[in-house]
Amino acid sequence: MSLVEGDITINVAPEATLQALEDVALAPEWIPSLDKVWAIQGRGAGCTYRWQYRVGKLKFTGSTEIIESAPERFVMRTQGGIPSVWTWTIIDAENSVILDLQINYMLPATFLGNVAANILQRQGKREAGLALRNLKKRLEK
Repeated sequence: MSLVEGDITINVAPEATLQALEDVALAPEWIPSLDKVWAIQGRGAGCTYRWQYRVGKLKFTGSTEIIESAPERFVMRTQGGIPSVWTWTIIDAENSVILDLQINYMLPATFLGNVAANILQRQGKREAGLALRNLKKRLEK
């Protein structure tokens, strides 16, 4: 299991942050390599949808289920491509939030060698940072 993590302070209420995370149809606007989402069923905990994600020139498809959605924590589990669990912790910081993101993912054994796995880890860190900054920019408009 590999881990990518990051955090950012956003000048909004926890509820606004949770609303943005639950609005999965707009996620491709702030998650850089998420090309598209479709077949969205529901909102919040229990919501499911399909997605297409890009790593370099490779494209992966899969599905996501939101397994927890609360003002202090939002958790999604993905299947397909590269299985992962995205855990967003929303910490109320008086007139702002500290948004912490942890992405735990599993590379299939035959998927990549060590060099490619290291490249994927670096890209994952960069992508997580960009997603956090893009979400901050979107929410602080």
